[in-house]
Amino acid sequence: MKSLKNTWWSMPLLAAALVCGLLVSPVSAQNAAAGRAAAADEESQDGVRDLILPAGDGWPIHCTYYESSAGRESACVILLTSTAGSDDANARNRRVWQATAVDLQKAGFAVVTVDLRKHGDSVPVGADGNPLPVRMVTADYPMMASGDLGAVKAFLLAEHQRGALNVRKLGIVSMGASSMVAAAFAIEDWAQKPYPDAPTLDQRTPRGQDVRAIMMYSPTTDVRGIRATTILRTLKTLPIPVYTIVGAENKADAVEADKVFKSVELKGEQFEDSRKIVEAPLKAHAEEFLQGRLAAASQKDIKEFLTKYVVDLEFPWVDRTDRRTR
Repeated sequence: MKSLKNTWWSMPLLAAALVCGLLVSPVSAQNAAAGRAAAADEESQDGVRDLILPAGDGWPIHCTYYESSAGRESACVILLTSTAGSDDANARNRRVWQATAVDLQKAGFAVVTVDLRKHGDSVPVGADGNPLPVRMVTADYPMMASGDLGAVKAFLLAEHQRGALNVRKLGIVSMGASSMVAAAFAIEDWAQKPYPDAPTLDQRTPRGQDVRAIMMYSPTTDVRGIRATTILRTLKTLPIPVYTIVGAENKADAVEADKVFKSVELKGEQFEDSRKIVEAPLKAHAEEFLQGRLAAASQKDIKEFLTKYVVDLEFPWVDRTDRRTR
């Protein structure tokens, strides 16, 4: 697929006000974070470096960045772990993505693996340097979407401006509850109005509309602070391919994944590949798809989907600063 114009309908931009109805406690932090540098940036090794990005409310978001060697036409991808809480029995951190991230990097992607707030390394530490106990609250999930991923997007935009990638080609791979976080962020991203720096809309410099594809492993809609029904209904209207993967032998996961798929499903042969669900005959849940005998197949699946619906898009690199300030 070379252009979305071949398979998706023409659609006006969403009004920014729409986002306010999607999150219980919406915070628009994406623009506020734009251009903000990482608070900490370790020395790069083999094109890989750890970052600490300040979210919209200042929360430190730990990430690992795998830089592409392909330059400014590189597609980029955000990889998210489940977000059930750092005290969850199966809580994972961003390092579970390492093999997948390296594989995508070798394929020419710029990759960011993320510990969303109160997960992995993105937790407060005491005077002794040890992590302090944290408790998830309702406001955390909207802030993951707006603040945490807004900070990641701001970092990618800065990388775009220095010619290291093309932020217009952005995909997200999510696990569990982070799937609704990713969907909420995508909607907020698509609600960003272009700069009023040209006479017509198609000539103006975009500030959003960059999320081009989402993969969801074992998604759940029961996410505090995020109105999943409204989020998915809105996501359905956007030209964003959505691929849902679930272990069919895990009955609870299968029910949730089917709910997600039916909420975004579009009828017609042209959408069979871009809005789809795979129900694998397994009990695997979320990050378990990245481990053991499933790892290689999942990496291949992720790479193929993102190549088709992100890499192959005809969106050449353009300067993303307001023309009036250049």
